[in-house]
Amino acid sequence: MSSPRPEPDDVDQALEARVAHAVAPYADLLPAEDLEALRALTTRFLATHPVAAPLVDRLRPRTAPASSGEVDRRDPAALAEAAQRLAEKASAARGRGRGSPR
Repeated sequence: MSSPRPEPDDVDQALEARVAHAVAPYADLLPAEDLEALRALTTRFLATHPVAAPLVDRLRPRTAPASSGEVDRRDPAALAEAAQRLAEKASAARGRGRGSPR
């Protein structure tokens, strides 16, 4: 469960903190315009990369739930489809175990 990403106009504290941490070693090495370009590139990477963005999402503070209880994490149809594929795979594996050719 992740928090919704902030709107582009909002300041994203979690993202800004990670970007500042990432570019800090280069602050004394790069000219100001290059440092700003590195900051922009790092921000875009952390906000859009399919692996990095969910990790940054995990750093964002979560709001407390309004109530307790069970939450559906998956669509029942998707769970049924996954169960069917798993059953077919298990059935095929049992067939190969009895000396059947692959």
